[in-house]
Parts: sequence; structure tokens; C-alpha cells
Amino acid sequence: MKSLAEMTIVDPENIKDPYDYYERLRNEDPVHFDEKLGAWLVTKHKDIIEAARNTTVFSDEMRVAASVRSPYQDEANEYIKSKGFYLLDPSDSFKVDGDLHKRRRGLVAHAFTAQAVEAMADRVAELCQAQFSSFSKDGVVDLVKEYAIPVPIKVICDALGLPLDRIEDVRRAADSMVARAGSGATRDEAYQHADNIMMLQQFARDAIEQRRTAPTNDLISQVVNSGADNPEGEQLTEQELMSIISVSIAGGVDTTRNTIAYALYTLATRPELLQRLQQAENQDKEISALCEETLRYYAPVPALPRVVLEDTELGGKKIPKDSLVFLCWASGNRDPERFENPNEFNIDRKGSTQHLSFGVGVHICLGAMLARNEVKAALRQFINAVESVELAQPVSDLDYSDSLVILRGLKSLPVQLKMKAN
Repeated sequence: MKSLAEMTIVDPENIKDPYDYYERLRNEDPVHFDEKLGAWLVTKHKDIIEAARNTTVFSDEMRVAASVRSPYQDEANEYIKSKGFYLLDPSDSFKVDGDLHKRRRGLVAHAFTAQAVEAMADRVAELCQAQFSSFSKDGVVDLVKEYAIPVPIKVICDALGLPLDRIEDVRRAADSMVARAGSGATRDEAYQHADNIMMLQQFARDAIEQRRTAPTNDLISQVVNSGADNPEGEQLTEQELMSIISVSIAGGVDTTRNTIAYALYTLATRPELLQRLQQAENQDKEISALCEETLRYYAPVPALPRVVLEDTELGGKKIPKDSLVFLCWASGNRDPERFENPNEFNIDRKGSTQHLSFGVGVHICLGAMLARNEVKAALRQFINAVESVELAQPVSDLDYSDSLVILRGLKSLPVQLKMKAN
């Protein structure tokens, strides 16, 4: 058996399935320095929460430049600026701490309240139904391509006033927002990412201008006009608006599609669970339980980074100032000190909502309620329309994304569908 010093989270096998590695870390070295990644991995639930809540030491403000990135990124950045667009670093939105984070979040929080999300529920259900109808027939279908990807893109585009007839362009832009933080992009790819990001910014600019002149009750209007009723109060700058809209797309699309895909995979591999949900007296409660257990068991964002602002200690380890630390949500979600039988998928689990998949503390995901609503609406439509579903290829052949450690999702999910008779 390899020693932990010989192992790394960025090994292709660990990217595909990190849970054995996380278990070893929790048991042997819960706050571990991964030499190849050049960062600390925090893997126990209690240590993750401690670090996430201590924003004065573990800062969420980390620019793309501070992480691995393409050697052509500076060149691509100059190209973006020359065209009159923003670079939209994550620190232009919510990847900041202290008063600046409080100000930005406070200005837009009302747009993501339970009441605001509930007002969108019928529209979200309508979009799910329309997308499902586009492929709802007996036969083999890729549920990632045909359902898990389009649903969150359409929902966020609709909510933000972006063109629904350009969802493929928006999807590419969302992928580029994530991919530009990677180190493997060629010069051509770096420029393509730049073009995609500028296209997204133009969509956002058009939507912002429309809502400023003709506001409605939708999400984009609430974000754009935040603070407008208080002329003496602060409002978001255009750069902040553009960044928040872009981050909402990049963050909301990938994580939600991964959760939908994992839940559908669960139904395709557990026919008894699908039957239970179809026959449930309180179906909404059961679907909510499936959603939460999916988020716990298959964390769509396995880990997110923090930067250490001063020499500190965590879990008995001394961590130097300026270190990069990854809070491993996926590992915390499988910590036996917090969850009984954590490697068992169980929708009857008590306390499953205490998972870390939306983060914790002041940086908890602002769009968590909207994401939950999307996932449940997509599952409700699927569960009530199909008679049966099973994988169309072996589990071992399923392909997973390879986006370092911050995203983990199925690239495809081919299944054999049998629809209910009309």
C-alpha cells in the first residue's frame, strides 16, 4: 500500500473517486499537506467547519492568479480588456471577506430568499417539463446531455434575463468561467475561453440595461435594482453586477447539473427507490430527502480553497501564512464522526441536511434554495413520467469530469427509458 506521502488528490483515480483517499486522510492525517497539489487538505467535518467559520484567518478571497492557471492567461486577459470587457475575477463578486462581502451579499440577498425562490417555482417546473418533453420517449437517452445540463442553464438564463435561444453559448461560457482557472489551456483555448466570457458579459449587459429601463419582478431586476429605492444608499457597480451575474451562471449551472445527474444515476441503479418515490403519499417530502442525500453523498463541489492570512494551527497541524487550504466538503460529508454509516446512501437518514455541499458560515451558497428548487422540480418531473429507467452501460464505464478537485460530475449518463402510458 502506498504511503500518504506518495499519494495525491489530483491522481486521475482519486479525481474519479476520491472517497477512499479521503477516508485514509481522515483516519491517518486529517489536516494533510498534499505535495503535488501544493496545498493542505482539511478532511474532517469538525475541522472544515472551524476553518470555514474563521474568515479572519482562512480567507475566501482568492484571485484566479493565485491558483494554477494557463500560461497564456495574462495575454488573454489583455485581449478581454482591449475589447472593453471586465476580467471578472471572483473577488469582484462574493469571493471576498469582511465588510465588502457583507455589503455585496446584503444588496442581493433579498433576490434569493425563500419567498423569491417560491415565486419562481411554477416557471422552474414549466422549464423542466418542456425540456423533458423534448426527449420523453422509450429508448436510450443521455440524461446528462438531454436533461441535467439544459435544465439549470434554462432556469438561470430565464431568471437572469439571458436569451433562452442561446443556451448552448451560455453553457460554453459557464464552462469557460471554470476552465480558465486550470493550467492546461493552450493559447487557442485561452482565447476561446476569453471570447466565451465576453459573449456572456454582453448578454449580461443587455439584460442589465433592459431591467434598468423596464424593471419587472424577476431575479435579474431584483439584483440590478438593489438599493435603487434608497438614493443615499450604496448600489452595486456595473463590474460587481457583471461579476455576480457571471458567477451565478458559472456556479449555479455546474453544481446543479451535477446534483441532478447524480440523483438520476441513483434512480437508474435503484429501481426500488424509484418505485417508492412514485408511490409515496408525501412525494414532495421524499423527493426532498433524495435531494439532500444526493448532495451529501455525491458532493457536486468536492472542495473549495481558502488562503491562510497568518500562521495558524488546525487539527494539531501548524499551517504557515499564505498557504493554500482546501476545505474538502465531500470528505466531511462522509465523516463517520458526523454521519452514521456515511458510505451508505439512505434517504431516511436523520440529519442529512447538515451536509457541507453548500458550504458553511458567512460564505454559504447564496443560491442554495434556488438550486434545491431546481433539483426537486427536475426529479419530480422525471419520477412521475417514467415507468422504469436503467443504465445503458456498465457503471465502470461512466466518465467523470476532471476539473482538478473543485467540481466532480458525470460527463454522460446513458440510460434505457420506458415511459408511462399516457
